[in-house]
Amino acid sequence: MVFEALRAPRRKALAIRAFPHFRELALLASAYFIYMYTRAIFFSDVRTVALENARRVVELEKAVGFFWEPTWQNWSLNAAESVILFFNWVYIFTFWPIIITTAIILYMVNRKRYFFYRNVILVSFVVALVMFALFPLAPPRMLAGTFVDTIASFGPAFYASRELANYYNVFAAMPSLHFAWTLIFGYMFFTAGPRWLKVVGLMYPAVTLLAITITGNHYILDALGGGVVMGSSMAIISFIRRRRERKAVERNAVAAQLEG
Repeated sequence: MVFEALRAPRRKALAIRAFPHFRELALLASAYFIYMYTRAIFFSDVRTVALENARRVVELEKAVGFFWEPTWQNWSLNAAESVILFFNWVYIFTFWPIIITTAIILYMVNRKRYFFYRNVILVSFVVALVMFALFPLAPPRMLAGTFVDTIASFGPAFYASRELANYYNVFAAMPSLHFAWTLIFGYMFFTAGPRWLKVVGLMYPAVTLLAITITGNHYILDALGGGVVMGSSMAIISFIRRRRERKAVERNAVAAQLEG
């Protein structure tokens, strides 16, 4: 009984310390389930709508003059299979592995900086969800005769499997969160300090842009949309942070006057 009485406060203290971490995990998990739920919320035949929107995007890029995706992909296909495999692996393993690892490290060493970028990510995610629901867009690889699905054709096979496709929205191409979040993390790396990390910050989104287009997963217009969403999200969160900091300074000044 005595030991139980001693353990109870420790368990309570441990639960109190662990609660913020579980709350953070619950928030991120909830965001994922919302993403999955909104895959076909407005359109019964979402595939037909997404393919029609894809044709609209292609026509718009042709009209503007930057329908370069087929040229980039053909160059890769004609270069060497190793080039295609390189971009396939870049597309897969330089996104979630880097984002999750960086987020965990940032959460452990700089919680304030983590919450800032987490909020930027969440705002961009909410904006993108609305666009995914209103404008479902088939990726280039689904336009047979114009593009090649390089991952399905050259591997890795596990990523092209139907089982894995059940865990993401295939018609969530506009805006490209793949590029938007890479851009956010590239900015984070560039402003981190060390010169080598600045180089990584510049190369990360640049190589990602090539990977998402060469693999046939996104249009250039998707990346531009992702850049706009990222910039807008960063501006919103920065404005909110500056406003809070200004109010905190004002409150401290008032408190100092009252004490004086």
